Amino acid sequence: MCPVEILKIMALFVILNIGTFFDTLFILLLVYYGFRFFLRYFGPRVVEKAADKIYQDLKAQEEAKRRPASSSPGQITVERTNNREKIFRRNDGEYVDFEEVKK
Repeated sequence: MCPVEILKIMALFVILNIGTFFDTLFILLLVYYGFRFFLRYFGPRVVEKAADKIYQDLKAQEEAKRRPASSSPGQITVERTNNREKIFRRNDGEYVDFEEVKK
């Protein structure tokens, strides 16, 4: 092989590698802009549906808490709405617990 043929073959390899580089770059840009397009137009809808689902689940849980539990007739149930304990501070004054005295 003469040196001219070797140079032609090397030039062909360089051209093929540049073409492969541009193909790869084109594919990467296509994927990037496709992903951006998908997120811009379908992302808000997906997030909105997920938020609605969470809202509906929380609403169903709240309604289940408010609904009285099924019980047999004559059974007494106590529902507490506020589970906080009374907090007394030192500067509130003296606390006196009264008892009812029956005669």
